[in-house]
Amino acid sequence: MRFFLHNLLEITHDNNKPRIVGDLMHLQVRLNKRSVPFLLLALFQTLFICLLKKRRSSNTWILFFLNIGMAFIFEYIVLNMFQAYRYKPTLVKKKYFDNVLGAILSQGLYIPVSATFITVFGKKLKWKLGFTLFYYCIERLFIFLKIYKINWWKPIYTVILLPIYYLLSDFFYKGLEQQKIMVNKIAHYLTIMVIETIFMYVLAYNGLIRFGIKHSYSTRLHFMIAPVYCMFMSFISTTLAKEKGIFFRVVHLFSYKVTDVILIKAGIMALNRHYFKWRVFSHCLMVFTSRIIYQRIVRSDN
Repeated sequence: MRFFLHNLLEITHDNNKPRIVGDLMHLQVRLNKRSVPFLLLALFQTLFICLLKKRRSSNTWILFFLNIGMAFIFEYIVLNMFQAYRYKPTLVKKKYFDNVLGAILSQGLYIPVSATFITVFGKKLKWKLGFTLFYYCIERLFIFLKIYKINWWKPIYTVILLPIYYLLSDFFYKGLEQQKIMVNKIAHYLTIMVIETIFMYVLAYNGLIRFGIKHSYSTRLHFMIAPVYCMFMSFISTTLAKEKGIFFRVVHLFSYKVTDVILIKAGIMALNRHYFKWRVFSHCLMVFTSRIIYQRIVRSDN
């Protein structure tokens, strides 16, 4: 059984080379006995997402993206850099991309949803410990099902770190409610980083962009460098998005373009020739998206 997720980019294949034809994504996902547990857990999370929607508070979704951002940074260190474990959901054909997609589901949906739910609904210690135990059992189950393999990671680390993560979620939510300047900046930065990271995954999966060193573009190396690129570009966006006027939108776009040119010249970034001419449009999208997110977070119409 197969289905297609359509979001930002639609790709067709001509002689095994990706070609842009319209929309921005055509990512094929496979359903099988290995992927079902991941998807069932995702389906279970929709219950909490529905509950969160009823809160009708902008801070709820800002906190959700902030929590995803924290989890993504953690996953970059533990998974991308130090290979603590490996996900095996077999949702997509490319093995390393499948591993990263498992991480995106885990750190971009499962854990952040629970953290946001606990915080927004003011749940106390027993809920934090309850969810910690739940994810510990899920981790053990996934190991047993051989859809998640640990290298040097130990499930007890999950038990130790999750309550800390939930406390950080509480802390940042309080700062958002009080409109703390530094918390707003962190929320803005992490939200942009999450969007950049997911968009970059889609582009890389479809062969439109690669990162490497001296024109050597391995998949492992790509996922070491791409998140750093996303972090840096998010810093640019966070810095410039708060400024008013078309001049700063142009400066923002120019900064993106200059960064790309430097990386391409240095052999760190490679763009598919079919995507190259469309790159400026994706940058424009991020320029205006970052501005809109800034206005939403600081609740400003300026």
